[in-house]
Amino acid sequence: MNIPERFYDRNSESEEEDKLGQSARNENGIATRLGRGQVPPKGFKLIAGPQNGEVKLGFCLYKGTLEVEVICARDICSMDREEPDTYVKTYLRDGDKWIQKRKTRVVRHNRNPEYRQTIKYNSCDALGRNLLVMLWEKKQAFESNQGLGGAEVSLELLPLTRLTIDWYPFFPIHTLGTHTADSP
Repeated sequence: MNIPERFYDRNSESEEEDKLGQSARNENGIATRLGRGQVPPKGFKLIAGPQNGEVKLGFCLYKGTLEVEVICARDICSMDREEPDTYVKTYLRDGDKWIQKRKTRVVRHNRNPEYRQTIKYNSCDALGRNLLVMLWEKKQAFESNQGLGGAEVSLELLPLTRLTIDWYPFFPIHTLGTHTADSP
């Protein structure tokens, strides 16, 4: 799949872009770097043990359309476990409502999947809302798909008139305010 030129991974780290990144601290003062515009989940606590991985996303407003490039994910499961089949789901969040679901294709048997897929939302629908990004493991046959982690990004905090690419750490799915552990 060809990635539009505006989504090429550019080495464009600047002081201004660095200010857009933020960190969340747990009760012991340990910092975790969040992606640009990322909203830490309510009641966030950093716990010892394996992390949930992270996803690399690109954002750009182009001709009245918000384009979200789901580039790749990394470190989504421990080495002692079988490599999962995964996909990414996104929703726009309007208060407690989740609207306009989109999802990527499934990448099979990979701890560091490369999606390289563009998800589009009409800018009228997206602006002023948050974007929920969730990583799901596709299970076989009649098993329920399993949420591996998620991130919430405030679109108001991003400079959407230019390409913004960053890594967004995943938090447990239940911290994003889901009603159930099943795949929505």
